[in-house]
Amino acid sequence: MYLCALKYKNLLNMKKIILLVWAAVCVLTACNEKNTFTLNGTFANGDQNGKVIYLHPLDSLCQIIDPIDSAKVENDKFVFKGLTKEPLTVQMVVIDASIMPAAFIVEKGNIKMNFDSELNATVTGTPMNDKYREFEKTKADIVMKIDSLFNQFTSDKQSGDLTSDQFQDLRVTVKQSESEMGNVIYNFLKPIIATPAGQYFFIDNLLDLNDAQKRELIASASSDFKNMEAVQILDKRLALRETTSPGQLFTDVKGFDPDGKGAALSDYAGKGKIVLVDFWASWCGPCVRSMPELITIYQKYKSMGFEIVGISLDNSKDDWKKAITSLIITWPQFSNLKGWDDDCAVAYGIDAIPHLMLIDKDGKIMDRNLNTDEVNFKLQELLEKK
Repeated sequence: MYLCALKYKNLLNMKKIILLVWAAVCVLTACNEKNTFTLNGTFANGDQNGKVIYLHPLDSLCQIIDPIDSAKVENDKFVFKGLTKEPLTVQMVVIDASIMPAAFIVEKGNIKMNFDSELNATVTGTPMNDKYREFEKTKADIVMKIDSLFNQFTSDKQSGDLTSDQFQDLRVTVKQSESEMGNVIYNFLKPIIATPAGQYFFIDNLLDLNDAQKRELIASASSDFKNMEAVQILDKRLALRETTSPGQLFTDVKGFDPDGKGAALSDYAGKGKIVLVDFWASWCGPCVRSMPELITIYQKYKSMGFEIVGISLDNSKDDWKKAITSLIITWPQFSNLKGWDDDCAVAYGIDAIPHLMLIDKDGKIMDRNLNTDEVNFKLQELLEKK
């Protein structure tokens, strides 16, 4: 469940690669012979004729379970029929056990699944499948808006026309759009979070919810879901992030520097300097790609009462030391070489890297989960405009 932090633009690109998942939710129905569904699938051309379509249930953690049925594509069509044995469950159609193009909610009625020439599926025909389709469309519209803002930011930054005030205005607009996205997802999930389908969609949309929304939804989920180890770990990390949120004094953490000497965050934070804590690892691609910008920031501000402290989530000391040398990192570093289980990461509820956290001169957390541009403009405001 631990992934490097992604921007919405990256998420949109990922959707194009993995293929859009169309799904929906249904109302509670009794388990009897009358509660049947029919799934009618249609392809845009004959490329799939003769192939076998498998029907897989999906669990609450988005994991695919062994197939429960199969059908052959004939005349560009396939059909599945079954019972809605359990309310609000998700199943997925898989072509020849290699492509996973479409999921749907098992809902009483006739469900239509139409594939275009690129195997993108549109699911319609029952009330809640239609509702989920509209939900996905609303999300896609917000993603396009955020993507446009990032394109504007990139263009203005490259041309040198982006001022600090313009950046702050843009950041506010992006945050508003992110909040809009989270609210749309939260409002959709809240009534159904205690069902397998609601929990499936919770995991599928996890990155777009804020921490408070995540914690509230987990609290309303089923006992089976809350008792899953992965969900308990997530809930614990959310609670830790709350105690290390902006406005709180930093939590001291300890480790060893690359030479094996003991080190602690308190050696730097709360000592009269603004401190940027960089949670990273040598195996993290986005972390490595961000290093040149961090180096530029460090060289610009290190003489103005600014320090960076790197906390590595590496497991291998050799890999960590090689990365420090090859990336030309000159600021202090420490680690316990325990990966995601490192006490330093656990104390701050870190579940994605790179994770940049800014601490003020008195040791109070100013902001966290920043990107390098946000750090740069914040330091301009703090250190250049005295």
